[in-house]
Amino acid sequence: MAHTYRAICPDGIDISPDMIEFLGDFYRISDIPGEHDQYVDLFMPSATFILASKRASGKEGSRLQPASPAQTAMANSQPEIMNTRIGMWSAVASRRHTVHKVFPSSNSSNEFMLYGSVALGLRSGANIDVDWAARADIVKAADGKWRMKFYQVYLDTGAITAAANQ
Repeated sequence: MAHTYRAICPDGIDISPDMIEFLGDFYRISDIPGEHDQYVDLFMPSATFILASKRASGKEGSRLQPASPAQTAMANSQPEIMNTRIGMWSAVASRRHTVHKVFPSSNSSNEFMLYGSVALGLRSGANIDVDWAARADIVKAADGKWRMKFYQVYLDTGAITAAANQ
């Protein structure tokens, strides 16, 4: 499939365009090395993020440098998510997500299953394409922005490790 961050919805299912835009922005920002603060800002302060077998939850303290009261609250919330985000780049030099489809749990739900692929350029010099699936629960924050309340990624980390060790 051609690369796109814009997920396709199944026929007969309507998802708010701003939710689709948020999901596309989430993967676009995920693909930019160094955009750690912007990535973490896409999560609620008490969010849970599970990447394969690694679980991260919001707690006090973070690297974020707040510029407003809303950002101060955000900055005091996601150190584990920040650490996971930084760790996502330890063996990866580049990544490019392609979002294939998004499936809401119902027509009026903010909970989704998604699937796609990610092209990874590893620091070892290897390149690999990996299929992934994710479960996302998004909520509208007090500042009016969509954010992840819960996000879990399912992918084959063994294939990535094998490619990194070639």
